[in-house]
Amino acid sequence: MVTHRERVMKALRHQEPDRVPVDLGGTDVTAIMVRPYRALRDRLGLEPRSIRVVDVMQQCVWIDNAVRTALDVDAISVPYLPRAWHASLAYDGRLVEYPARFCPERLPDGSQVVRTTGGQVDLRMSAGGFYFDPVYHPLQDATDEADLDAAHDAIDSVDRPYWTDLGYEDMARYARHLLETTDGVLIGQFSGHIFQAAQILRGWENFMVDLLANPSLAEGLMDRLTEAHMRAFEQYAATVGKYVDIVEVTDDLGVQNGLWLKPDLYRKRVKPYHARLYAFIKSRCKALLLMHSDGAIAPLIPDLIEIGVDILNPVQYTAAGMDAARLKREFGNHLSFWGGGVDTQRVLPFGSPQEVADEVRRQLDTLAPGGGYVFATVHNIQDGVPVENIVTLFDTVMQHGHY
Repeated sequence: MVTHRERVMKALRHQEPDRVPVDLGGTDVTAIMVRPYRALRDRLGLEPRSIRVVDVMQQCVWIDNAVRTALDVDAISVPYLPRAWHASLAYDGRLVEYPARFCPERLPDGSQVVRTTGGQVDLRMSAGGFYFDPVYHPLQDATDEADLDAAHDAIDSVDRPYWTDLGYEDMARYARHLLETTDGVLIGQFSGHIFQAAQILRGWENFMVDLLANPSLAEGLMDRLTEAHMRAFEQYAATVGKYVDIVEVTDDLGVQNGLWLKPDLYRKRVKPYHARLYAFIKSRCKALLLMHSDGAIAPLIPDLIEIGVDILNPVQYTAAGMDAARLKREFGNHLSFWGGGVDTQRVLPFGSPQEVADEVRRQLDTLAPGGGYVFATVHNIQDGVPVENIVTLFDTVMQHGHY
């Protein structure tokens, strides 16, 4: 019998295993939100159980063993975790488990906010909303590198908010437990945001202006972020990194119709920091490197291959220039694709079960041949997706996902 880990790793070596590997929740961008997850567990006939929200901003859940087994999922996430959990209400008004230090405050207008340890509103979910959005930009008033140095705590903690307070040694013990008690491929969610982190710290508009009008400030910030991530990964590699098969990094470079930056500007200002961090990660850890970037990033895929990306996610094939057949043809021998299984903007939420099945079959036929492919949706399964479509999605993969 082929194990789940063997199946994924064989596909990532550009070989064809017994079937196409499948992911749900192995990363923080192939996950599922609270309400559709409840509905999925009910449809699968599983006993009710407490749901843990591991990604509080996106309101996505930890996939429990019963669901992974029922859907024959091949990947398991190793995220940043809290030391303890507590019961609270999710956006759907029902109880979930949140990290113990994540304590949303409901305001009179029905919105919810999460404050920094200093009392500043950091995240906000609007009344009737589904996500906690970052609204605090601690470096929005920075003018020089002295201001950046004064904000070292904000820079160092950009990917480790205070509610994910489980230490690296404890995370390593958890990863080792998964390695010894499951046969799924393990994905360490390191994150390593640079471009996107700079946008959040400075404010999106401020940082985009910095890249052209104040490049020394922009580069100073990205340099400090890169150094902070390298310090963190030194610890990560010595602990968690010993047990994971894949390390996930994230930095959104595209939007629906194009790139955040022209390719030349990316290569001049941002790429050197990605290259430096990714080279450091690969020098310290034997795991494959999976990069997540949404949007129309086709012009930058050769750059990502050059700087060491082994696996690209989410393969947003409905974005401009991201035709899946073209990506497979031009880049399929140089990296693997993780995602691209079905459009999560239109088809999965609004299509009929038949339309979902047809789309899944088309994408499998396009991306799976020759290996180098792991099936997942194009980003997380969002609130409002009918459970019939979710079940159809996985049924179709199992029926059609053979070479």
